[in-house]
Amino acid sequence: MQNPTFTFVSVSTAKPGRLDDLVRVASRPNELMGQKVEGVVARQVAVDRQRNAVVVWATFAHKEPLYAYLESDEGKRDHVGDEDLSEIIDTFEMYEMTPVSGQIG
Repeated sequence: MQNPTFTFVSVSTAKPGRLDDLVRVASRPNELMGQKVEGVVARQVAVDRQRNAVVVWATFAHKEPLYAYLESDEGKRDHVGDEDLSEIIDTFEMYEMTPVSGQIG
């Protein structure tokens, strides 16, 4: 396993009645990224139904392959697709972090 140097986390809330749609649109790019981006150490999409929220967490060996993928035409298509995210997402916060402690596996 590669040592992680970068973690991406996002926390989103859904508009009323759209939580399952938010789970779906948050899961798709995470799953595709796991197959297409070099250096993925770990990734997860989790839902908190009480808070109407979805958390996306992905840790990488290096940040650069993720951003190269997201800037590519394929990455843009995979990330957004045909969805109008403004109809689904109420709030969105994104964090770029450096892992300092943890355990995977």
